[in-house]
Amino acid sequence: MKDRPRVITIDGPAGSGKTTVARMLARRLGYGLLESGSLYRAFTWVLLREAPELLDKPEEKRIETFLRARLPELRFTLEPEGLKIFFRGKPLSGELRHPETESRVSEVAALPGVRALANGILRELVRERPAVAEGRDMGSVVFPDAPLKFFLTASPEVRARRRYLEWRARGLSVSEEEVLRRIRARDEKDASRKEAPLIIPEGAVVIDTSNLRPEEVLESILQRLARDRP
Repeated sequence: MKDRPRVITIDGPAGSGKTTVARMLARRLGYGLLESGSLYRAFTWVLLREAPELLDKPEEKRIETFLRARLPELRFTLEPEGLKIFFRGKPLSGELRHPETESRVSEVAALPGVRALANGILRELVRERPAVAEGRDMGSVVFPDAPLKFFLTASPEVRARRRYLEWRARGLSVSEEEVLRRIRARDEKDASRKEAPLIIPEGAVVIDTSNLRPEEVLESILQRLARDRP
């Protein structure tokens, strides 16, 4: 373990397969899986549940103040299966992937105060154990000095198909066309926002997953990790 990097980052757009591959890599290495998306979805879910009026006309200071006040009610545990989040003692899982939460998370994550709050939590969690850090700005902003970075991508159509099948498996009623529309809208928001836009981190290895199985992507990452070890 001592000759492996403490943090390996995997960034990419929604549906690129980064969560699946990051979880597989974390299991293989015995690392924790640090998902920034889960943290932002948790913030968004709490806002929708407790203060939806704050999202009618998002104001950074009011939202940041609200979330900081709720931090004592949130608990985070870093495991190989992912970031476990509890709100008032209740574990959050499926509600974080609900389409309503997914559709609002980008505007919450775009707020500088919210990102600063989240980044502080993410960096503190890595102090507890080595991690595979997965998200949209892990290699570019949160852990810019990570020695090994990856950026996964795929066509919008492939990513929409993956997300559609995921939602359908959970019993959610949504058309594939609607999922594609949401994916493209999310891409535009993520790429154009002023605060930490979605970019390929400097020095990152880019992998197009459109025609690759998760196992093939994992193998490519493991080969690079073995090559870079001293």
